[in-house]
Parts: sequence; structure tokens; C-alpha cells
Amino acid sequence: MESEHDEPKQAAEQAPAEQTTQAEPESKAPGASGRKILLGLVVAAVIIFAAYFATRRSPLISTGGSPATSAAITLVTSDRADLDCVSRKGIQGYNCGFSTEIISWQGDEQNKLKPYYTVDRHLYLIPGLFLDPAVAKRLQAEPSNKPREQLKRFTARCQIKVIGKLTGVRTRWLVNTAWSNPEDIDVATASDCKVEG
Repeated sequence: MESEHDEPKQAAEQAPAEQTTQAEPESKAPGASGRKILLGLVVAAVIIFAAYFATRRSPLISTGGSPATSAAITLVTSDRADLDCVSRKGIQGYNCGFSTEIISWQGDEQNKLKPYYTVDRHLYLIPGLFLDPAVAKRLQAEPSNKPREQLKRFTARCQIKVIGKLTGVRTRWLVNTAWSNPEDIDVATASDCKVEG
């Protein structure tokens, strides 16, 4: 038999249980919202890292393997030694002859980018153009000691494939002359050249 004095005791015993039951959702809520915050921070970090690496790669813009097209490149034989470019970056193993205005890149001619204009004034960086059989034959047909101003200009009609673009490239058209202002230039490979002139 319960007395009047037992009622407050039972109420006190039940109260903590009710408070505990009510408090549980509150204790779970901060944990759930903490997980949401953590997930949000992880997603934000991934986005920031992705954006950072995307901007780090910006000096090199890939064109995704464009098809080969015909280009008429205007040349004189002294271009093999005179033309050069400066870029700290390379593309697919190809590099300019200089990594800075004074530090040359020590690589094979077949991997060395040089600036060339087409007859319609489009500028490309092309590696090893003078190693193409038709262009090499034209090079051998002209005396190597002939002054540049006496050389006959010729055209190499080649199949070129743009493989990307380098930004901030400096060029020069004669040895020991000033470098140009930085510009963005398409990088292309050349093949199947036919020489005219």
C-alpha cells in the first residue's frame, strides 16, 4: 500500500527517466548536425583542391587530340638554327629550347619546339620540323654558310596536328636578339611535308 509520501518519490523517480528520454534527441541532434558539417567541409575541401589543380594546369591547355590539317609553313634554311622559344612548361615531352631567357633546355632536336609561321600568319610551335625528310633534303640543297639575306624562302606544306597550347611563351627569330612579349601559342606536330620553292 502506497502512502501519500511515496507519490513524490515515484514522481521524482519518473522525472529523471522522462528528462533522459527528452534529452536523448537533443544529444543526438548535435552529433547529426556535426556529421553534416563535417561532410560539408570535406566536400568544400575537395572542390577547393580540384579548383587549385585545375588552375595549376592552366599553362597547358589540351585540345583533346584535334584531327590533322594541312598547313603551309614559310621557311628559310637558317631557321633551323635561328628560331627559338622560351617556356618553363612542356607538352607531351616537347620543350622550347630555353626554360628561361638564359637557361637552355638540353634535349634532342626531335623534341625541341620552335616557332613557325604559316603563309597565312598563324603561329605554331613545332618540334623537329627540319628532321622531316622533305625539309631535311631542302636544307642539304643549300650551302650552310650562305648569309641569311641571300637564302631563298620556301614553303613546307605539312600535315599538322595540334596537341595543345602553351601560354606565356616568348619567341625570337634570330640568335642573340631580344625575346618577344609572352603569348599563347598552339603546339603541333608536323608530318608528310612537301616542299615548294
